[in-house]
Amino acid sequence: MRVYKFLDAKYGMKSLAEKRLKISTIEDLNDPFELLPFGMADKTIRMALSSARSTWAATHGMLCFSSDWSDPVIWAHYSDKHRGVCLGFEIPDVYGTKVSYIDDRLPLPDRPQLGDATAWVFL
Repeated sequence: MRVYKFLDAKYGMKSLAEKRLKISTIEDLNDPFELLPFGMADKTIRMALSSARSTWAATHGMLCFSSDWSDPVIWAHYSDKHRGVCLGFEIPDVYGTKVSYIDDRLPLPDRPQLGDATAWVFL
């Protein structure tokens, strides 16, 4: 699959020169609700999920790509207001996971299974 990475000019040139990309830490993501997919109206649940996210974030990061290089909004947000660069990569399908955005938060499962994608929240 073809994927694209948007960078500002400084880090885009650095990435090209060093032939590597920086993995974003979870705490440095621009969306404070990233990786918090569950309803958090209850304060106790909200605190527990935020704590679990912080614990997980201490040892994990993300490398995010786009499937489209031509969207002007993406250029504005992730490429220094259209002044940066967009790098294209061909990666095996097994290494990419397409993100699906939904309008409402998911209900918190009563008992997540160990192999469940949501189980990391409780580790």
